Order: sequence, then C-alpha cells, then structure tokens
Amino acid sequence: MTTGCATSTMTAAVVTKTSTGGSARPASPSASAPSPAAGHSTKQQAEAAAAALLAEFVPPRGVRRLAGPPDLPDGWEQHPQSSLVSNSMVDEAAFWEAPGDPQSLLSWEQARLTGKRFTLGDADFGPPSWDREFDLPAAGVLTSRELIVEVVGAGNGQTAIRLDADVAWQPARPPDDLVPNAARVVTISELASGNPQAKPPPVPVTITDPTVVGRLATLVDSLPVSPLNNEAVSCPAAFGDSLQLAFRTRTGGPVVALVQTDQACAMVDFTVTGQQLVGLENNTNVDRQILAIASLPWKLP
Repeated sequence: MTTGCATSTMTAAVVTKTSTGGSARPASPSASAPSPAAGHSTKQQAEAAAAALLAEFVPPRGVRRLAGPPDLPDGWEQHPQSSLVSNSMVDEAAFWEAPGDPQSLLSWEQARLTGKRFTLGDADFGPPSWDREFDLPAAGVLTSRELIVEVVGAGNGQTAIRLDADVAWQPARPPDDLVPNAARVVTISELASGNPQAKPPPVPVTITDPTVVGRLATLVDSLPVSPLNNEAVSCPAAFGDSLQLAFRTRTGGPVVALVQTDQACAMVDFTVTGQQLVGLENNTNVDRQILAIASLPWKLP
C-alpha cells in the first residue's frame, strides 16, 4: 500500500510502513471526543488499559522476563515492527525469552489469546521476525486497544518475545478550530482531480443565505479531529475530486476559514485564518452532505 504514496504531515485511516518494515496502523476514529479538560484522565485510562493488555499475555513454559529489549543482531525488537499511529495514544512494552522456535511460540500464544476475548488483527511474516495483532473492542473514549506479539529467534533454541500494548483515544478538537461565528458567506468549489480526461469542474457557487451558511459551518464544526493529525507519516495521495469551502464575513471579503475535503490520507484539511492547519476526519458522507445542504446537483465520483 505504500506504492504511489505521498508524504504528509497529517494522515488518517490508512496502513503505512514503519522504518523497520512493519505495519503502522492508525487508531480507529470516533465521532465523540473527550473534552480538553478530560485529557489527563483519558491518558490515565489508556495507561491502565495498556497495563491490562500486557497482563493478558500467557507465558509459555520455561519463559523468563527480560528487563528490556534483547541484544539481537541488527537490533531486532529494539523497536516494534508494527504499531498504532496516533497523536493520542500510549504504548507499553514488555520483553520475554522462551525455549522453542518463533513461529510455534506465536501460534501457541495465538491459540490462547483468541480463546479469550481477542480478535485477530494484522500480521507480519518473517523470517526473521513474525508478529500478530490481537484486538479488543473500543471502550468508551478508548478507540483502539491492541496487543502486538512479536517473536524472533534469539539463538540456542530460544525465542525473544516483544509485547506492545497500544491504546489510543479520540483527540479533542481545539475550541478555537471552528468556523468563526462571523462567517456569513461561503463559496463552494470543486477541486479538479488532476485527471486530464476528467470533465472541467463546475463554476464555483457563492451562498449568502444565512441558514445554509450556518448549516455548512455546523457540519464542518461537527467533524472530529483525525487521530493522525500532525503525524509525519507517509500515506496514499488523494486523486479524486474534492470540494473546497471558503467562508467569509462578507461577499468579496477575505477568507476566514478554508475547508478542503478528500485530501491525502482521507483527511479534511481545515484552516482558520491565523491558525495551524488541522486534519479532520473525512467520513464518506461529507461531500454528499455539503452538496445536499447547498442544494447543488454536482456529481462527484
């Protein structure tokens, strides 16, 4: 999935690759975000959930716990092969060593964890390293809970085991990152996809009806922040048509808020004048909702 990717500082729900070649899975988005005041307690919940995930590991016979990452050739298990990618998550790690070959030990562990309440997630296959993700459902503000078991041969019939408990929560949207209340006009444009065979986009439409402008602003303000907002990872570039909404306080005035849907990594790029660009979740209905509210008959792919 990295073929044809574009590097972005903000990404959304896609699978990318870490520097070690493993999968980097984004945290699952949620429409309800905790308030900023709840941020500290939310992190504490995530830390407690991560500790509980590590405790779910079933130690095989003869296992011994290590104080830190094993000293293996090429630095295996110094860093996770696979991990969640989110700007609001915790990652707790633990290390073990057990007799046996890596694949057999991973299969043994998989049989015991899936016999509990876990479901199987992504996997990376060696040699020399194998890993498997075990998932639990979202719980309240915790949008992703996963235990990743990675195994690699440590020599002398031993297997090194790395555990990563990754728990993410929905980031809160900053209170100032909203369409300004003074916005009274919005211009809607269709941004060309770059496909030379595509039809020219329709002429931009400017709307001054306060009810319609207000409904569009409310829609934008309802979008949650992407859990990968401001995460510097690679992701698929956007090739389809998208919509742009330019909010102004008056016709012909300066833009006070700019929205661009269907950006790289399934993002909605949102900028309020003088503020940092924020990446919002681009759900599959955003474009249709915009066109419906504005009563525009445009057809997007």
